[in-house]
Amino acid sequence: MDKKFLGTVILPGMFDPVTIGHINSLKYLSARSDKVIAVIMTLKSEEEQRWIPSSVMKTLIEEAVAEEGLDNVYAYVEDSNWLAQSIETLGADGVARSFHPSIDMNREMELIQAVIDLDVPVHLIPSHLDLRSSQIRLLSEEGYLDEVKDQVPGSVFRYLQANAALRNMEETLR
Repeated sequence: MDKKFLGTVILPGMFDPVTIGHINSLKYLSARSDKVIAVIMTLKSEEEQRWIPSSVMKTLIEEAVAEEGLDNVYAYVEDSNWLAQSIETLGADGVARSFHPSIDMNREMELIQAVIDLDVPVHLIPSHLDLRSSQIRLLSEEGYLDEVKDQVPGSVFRYLQANAALRNMEETLR
């Protein structure tokens, strides 16, 4: 088997939650890479601020990529938030980034410069994002779960449904 031109590439992000935009990015990379790793970047000290815990999100990403048949895509939790550590630990040949309309360009440029300083290629890829993770979270928390159904993988939607049902039961019991 010939090596694909991107080798092993990582896609770092919060993935809170993983969206169809993320999955589209993983599909794009999967077709061009031997191995793709969605790196969930969360400091241990910030874990409690996540909407969906990193360990759960890792499982949801794994389920979503399995449903898509992406057998060369994996998920990894980086809890020290050191991208350099992820690159080394995972043997990455490159780091992928996708841009969307509401991205913080200053923060993104800092990340890109940090990767370039590590002498690792940065692959800018197309983004197919309708809603950001924060927008999905807001709509879900406001009770508009059906509005986000097409914006998240099935594994995430089922998780959100189960948690909404649990919250409704807890509210009923109060």
